[in-house]
Amino acid sequence: MWLYTTMSNPTNSKIWGALWVVYIVWGSTYLAIEYSIRSMPPLLAMGSRFLAASSLLGIVLVIKFGPKFFQVSLRQILAMALLGALLLGLGLGMVTLAQFNDVPSGMVALLISALPFWIAIFKAIEGAKTSIWSWVGIGIGFIGVGILLQPELSKPNNSSHLFWMFMVILGNLGWAFGTYIAPRLGLPKQTLVVTFYQMLLGGVGITLAGLLAKESLKDFFDATFASWMWWIFLVLIGSIATYTAYLWLVANAPVGLIATYAYVNPIIAVLLGVLFLDEKLSITLLIGAVVVIFGVFLVVKTESKLTEIVSPIVGEK
Repeated sequence: MWLYTTMSNPTNSKIWGALWVVYIVWGSTYLAIEYSIRSMPPLLAMGSRFLAASSLLGIVLVIKFGPKFFQVSLRQILAMALLGALLLGLGLGMVTLAQFNDVPSGMVALLISALPFWIAIFKAIEGAKTSIWSWVGIGIGFIGVGILLQPELSKPNNSSHLFWMFMVILGNLGWAFGTYIAPRLGLPKQTLVVTFYQMLLGGVGITLAGLLAKESLKDFFDATFASWMWWIFLVLIGSIATYTAYLWLVANAPVGLIATYAYVNPIIAVLLGVLFLDEKLSITLLIGAVVVIFGVFLVVKTESKLTEIVSPIVGEK
C-alpha cells in the first residue's frame, strides 16, 4: 500500500485497517502538535515538518518514477502555492497558533470538524444541488459550534482564548475554500505531485511566516528530545504514512465510508486531550461535541450521496 497502489478487489479488512490508521493517526495529530510546540516555535515547527515530509516524499517519487514525474507548468505551481497557503498556511497555521495560545486541542479539533459545513455552503452558493438534510445538518452543526463557544463568551477577560478560537474557524474557512476551488485550478493529474508541491510550498510559506514573526531557529534546534520525537511522528506518520493510507482509500473504498473520518477524528482528539493533556471534559463540551458531530454526520452522509465531499487534498492535518 505504498504511494499509489490500487487493488481490483480490496478486502474489507484492508479497507478498515487503512481507515483506522486515518482515524487514529489524524485524530492524534492535535496531541502531537501540542507536544511538539511545547519547546519548538509553533510556525517553524509546522513549516519544517512539511518541508521535511515533502523532501522525503520527493526522494521516493524520484527513485520510483524519475524527475520528469514532477514536471508542471508555472500556472500549476501558482495554483498549488495558493492551496498550500490556504490549507496549510491559514488552516493548519491557525490550529497550531491556537494550541500554542492554550486553546485545548479537543476544542480545536471540534471546531475543525465543521469543515464539511463550509464546503457544502460554498457548493450551494455556486448553485450545486443541496439537500434539505444538508441544510439541517449545517444548522445543527453551527448550533453545536455556538455551544462550544458559549463558555468562552461568558468568561470575563478571556478575549485571547476567544480570539484564537475564532481564528481556528477562520483557518477552517480558508481550508474549506481551498478544497472548494481546487478542482477549478487545473492541477496536475497525479495526486502525489499535488501533495508534494502543496507540502513543499505550504512549508516554505509557514516557515517564512515564522521567521517574519521573529521565531528563533535556535529555539527550534534547541527543542527537547520529546518535542523532536513528536515532530518526527508528524513528518513520517502524520504526513506521509497516513496520507498514503488515505490515498489508497480514495482509490478503493466508497466515499461515504472514507468521509467518516470527519466525525471520528474529533472524538479521538477529545479523548486523547482528556487522557494525556488534562483537558476538562465539561458537560458543555460534551453537548457541543455531540451536536457538532451529529451535524457533520448529516452533511457528510447526504453530500456523499450527491457528490464527493472529500478530496485527496482535504485530509492533511
